[in-house]
Amino acid sequence: MKKRLLVLLYFLFCLSPSYGQKKDPIDVAMEAAMTKNSSTAGMVDAIDKALVQWDKKLNASYKGLQAKLPANEWKELVIAQRAWVAFRDAQIKAMDATFERMEGTMWIPVRAEMAMNITRQRAQFLENMLQNVTME
Repeated sequence: MKKRLLVLLYFLFCLSPSYGQKKDPIDVAMEAAMTKNSSTAGMVDAIDKALVQWDKKLNASYKGLQAKLPANEWKELVIAQRAWVAFRDAQIKAMDATFERMEGTMWIPVRAEMAMNITRQRAQFLENMLQNVTME
C-alpha cells in the first residue's frame, strides 16, 4: 500500500508540469484537498474541482483576449482554440484507451490529473498571452 501511494504521488506531483515552479492557488487548493482526503475518491474529487477552476481561468483569459486583440488576431485565436478543443478531446480519448487496461485504483487519479493538465496548460498559455498583450 505504501509503495503504491509513493508511486501515485510521484506521478501526480513530480511529473506535473508545475513541478519546481511557484504553484498556482488552484494547485495549492487541490493538493490541500488531496492531503485532507487521500482516498481515490477524495483525490479524484480534488482534481475534478481543480479542473473546473482551470477551465474558468482559461475562459476568463480567452474573454480577456477577445477584448484586447484586433479582429484579425482574434479570428486566428478562435481558430487555434477550436483546434485545441479538438486536440484535448482526442488526447483524452487516446489516454482513456490506455488507462482502460490499467489495473488498480491508483491509476484513476493519475488519469484524472493527466486530463486536467491539458486544460491547465492551455489556461496558463492563454493567461500568459493575455498578460503579454496587456503589457503592450
